[in-house]
Amino acid sequence: MSTEIKNTSYTHQTYQAHASFVPLLTSKITSLLSPTPTDRIVDLGAGDLILTSKLSLHCQHILALDASTDLITSGQSLFPRTEYPNLDSRVVDCRYLEKEDDVTTGNWDKVFSNAALHWILRDPSTRTNTLKATYDALKPGGKFIAETGGFGNISEVHTAVTSALRNRGIPLSTIREANPWFFPSVQHMRTLLEGTGFEVEMIESEHRPTELSVEDGEGEGGVKAWIEMFGQRFLELVPEEERGKVAGEARDLLEGVARREDGRWVVGYVRLRWVAVKK
Repeated sequence: MSTEIKNTSYTHQTYQAHASFVPLLTSKITSLLSPTPTDRIVDLGAGDLILTSKLSLHCQHILALDASTDLITSGQSLFPRTEYPNLDSRVVDCRYLEKEDDVTTGNWDKVFSNAALHWILRDPSTRTNTLKATYDALKPGGKFIAETGGFGNISEVHTAVTSALRNRGIPLSTIREANPWFFPSVQHMRTLLEGTGFEVEMIESEHRPTELSVEDGEGEGGVKAWIEMFGQRFLELVPEEERGKVAGEARDLLEGVARREDGRWVVGYVRLRWVAVKK
């Protein structure tokens, strides 16, 4: 299975049910992007194009890339070219961005990514190539503006899922290997960007507690469904018939630290964002 699980493992319907808040929490990163009428932009991991379609109204052209055929197809239906002439989109696994000859041309003003690079950069074997392809896509002076999960992101969820799997005898080393996410520290991400050739204009980390979707009276939906969707690679360590039980146990372990007294579930998101310039 692809390590870009966010983009290959669930449908537009499940994404809307449990992750629709993602494009809504973007004011800081979009202000850093600050699109202009002359900008040509690439959006890495664009998902269902909700945010990309809004950005297309403020730039000359934006190319949206995502590995999920379902999300891209759904986005194209919601935001047709007839109504969004500046928006182009296609299915691309951004781990292999260097294969897209019309992207790595050095003709783009900006490369943008929101809430996707912690999936795209998960695989160490393709991480450097993706960053290099991003650099190659930009004009001299072009900018790479991104927000992703940072060090410590959803640590309580990670711990709960790990505990539920360990309770079933899964070795810790195997669980670590199955981790679908890459949450770098500020310093590590700076080193990666500078090692690619970028000059880091700004980089910051922000702790942003985030409310998950509401669960029903039986404890279904909400955080359990969130774990089943985003933690799919973890759950594949057990037989299919056990996966719902693992997600349910992780939900129960998480309840003591993530369920507020009013019943809402809040987890500790950490956002890492940066602006990096091609020299």
